[in-house]
Amino acid sequence: MTSDHTYDAPGPTGFDPACLAELVDEIGEGPYLPPERLAFGLERLAAETDESAGEASARCKALQVLARVCSPMLVPDNWNEPFEPMIRMDGRRSVLPEDFSEEELSLLADIAPQVIEPTIRARAADVAWAYGDRQNQAMWQLAVDSYFAVPLDPESWMDVGKDSYRRGLELALRRGKPGVALAQGVADRLLDLVLAPEVPDRWMLVEVSELLATTRRLDGGQAEALAERLLELASGSDAPRRARALAREASSWFQSAKLPDRAHHATEVIAELYLDEAESRLGGDAGAMVAGHFLEKAISMLRGLPRRYRSAHGVEPWLRSLQALLADVREESLEQMMVISSDPIDITAIVAQSQAFVVGRTRLDALIRLTSVARLTDLDQAVIDERTRLTGSLSQLFGGVTYSHDARKVATHGGLSGAELTDDVVEAELVGSFPQRIGLTVQAQIYPALQTIAFEHRWDLPFLTMLCVESPLVPPGHEQLWARGLQHGLAGDFPSAISVLVPQLEELIRQHFKSHQVFTRHVADDGVEKEKSIGALLEMYEATDLLGANLAFELRALLVEQRGSNLRNDLAHGLLTDAQTWGSAAVYAWWHCLRLVVLPLASMRQQEGATDADV
Repeated sequence: MTSDHTYDAPGPTGFDPACLAELVDEIGEGPYLPPERLAFGLERLAAETDESAGEASARCKALQVLARVCSPMLVPDNWNEPFEPMIRMDGRRSVLPEDFSEEELSLLADIAPQVIEPTIRARAADVAWAYGDRQNQAMWQLAVDSYFAVPLDPESWMDVGKDSYRRGLELALRRGKPGVALAQGVADRLLDLVLAPEVPDRWMLVEVSELLATTRRLDGGQAEALAERLLELASGSDAPRRARALAREASSWFQSAKLPDRAHHATEVIAELYLDEAESRLGGDAGAMVAGHFLEKAISMLRGLPRRYRSAHGVEPWLRSLQALLADVREESLEQMMVISSDPIDITAIVAQSQAFVVGRTRLDALIRLTSVARLTDLDQAVIDERTRLTGSLSQLFGGVTYSHDARKVATHGGLSGAELTDDVVEAELVGSFPQRIGLTVQAQIYPALQTIAFEHRWDLPFLTMLCVESPLVPPGHEQLWARGLQHGLAGDFPSAISVLVPQLEELIRQHFKSHQVFTRHVADDGVEKEKSIGALLEMYEATDLLGANLAFELRALLVEQRGSNLRNDLAHGLLTDAQTWGSAAVYAWWHCLRLVVLPLASMRQQEGATDADV
């Protein structure tokens, strides 16, 4: 892009612009390079000049300031801090424009008009204006014209053009009328590029469309023409991801043109492209899981359409067929999953120790010992251990999905990929591994001890009812239900035990919170009050204080977390299978209920100095 503007002649700098051309030729990657690629070369030229002409020479100073101005990385969308350091290490960083002295900024203003290479000229003029004299309109004009001088071809666009045009438009649109005229000219050029019969790389057009949206210079007719062209390019693309990006841009421009039905049609096109990619993945090894991802995306796009449009354009039957297909694909995904097993663990000694711990005791003492045969998660230590495991683990770079036994996707988590390893992230990983941990605990400790005391004692209902009446945590009026639930578990009938006790556990926690003046209800806008469910109760900050961090964590992971056992939610919605009601989570939940009844009695008994005589 050429400019009719002229710039003030520079003062004496001793700078020879030909050395930049030679440096660009030496690098050999074309004339339109990001300035950062030239920074080290300019430092070398400055050092060579220093040896031959002395540090005080004008040429050396000019090369040094150009090396410094080329070093920072451009952040075109950040108006207040448009540059960031090239290097950060050990609390230190490389140079930024804010480090420049007034003398260096003045020297840059003198050098900039002499520079032939547009990208270096744009950088020098931009910094001289933004961090120096902002009343120097000629320097602002030089920066904008130089940013827009980068040609609109795919190679230049990828290297430096995209950021150059974004920064140029940022400078122009904040200038008022002179800048608006420049922005309009650039918008016309960008629009012509997209509408041209021969188009460059289609990914470039996606980014050009995004850039055009920031100019806000297109009228309704232009927006419609642009949208139709992008949709045409999407339909003709053989790259699904690129085609979807073009269709998304088309949908956005149809909305700008106030053509909602055309925008909805573009959304249908996106859904079709997701479906095409899903179908292409089916049939291969582990292809069902990937196909399921694309089917989910297609369904999500169609669900986002207004119901009126879906009914008028026959989308509803299509949506139902995709949902049925997704269910089949998820079942296939489970079949394609590999079972990863480790070497067997010998738990013989642990089992024997657990049985010996409870054998030969009175009924109450046997129950007390059963509740102590295994330890709860030490959350603080577990977080430390899990953080150590995750640090540097390649597995954390990738996301993960949790499926239920019936092939429903019940939880997802993204890969960390540089994100901070917070306690919440670490705790989520602990929740995910919780079912495996309790499986070992139940098999090696709880169940062997339970079998021992079940063989040695008869657990009649009056005895268990008396325990529940005496226990301070069992809510009044619920003692019979708690006693029957405990009896079912002691008899090995865990489906009946958890069906009774899990809902009762929710009320126990609620009443415990209320006894400590914690408000446990949701109040709607119309004043209607509803009791919070156990999930909401366990999320309250008081839960840690009243239950302890370890118990609160275990109850969440056991009862309400999708990545955990989710026992309460699956039980409430009828999703538990026969196998699950006899599984480790059910046994562990019953054991927790027993602990809540018996441990307060054990504490009271110890304080009263009771003997081991039966109750």
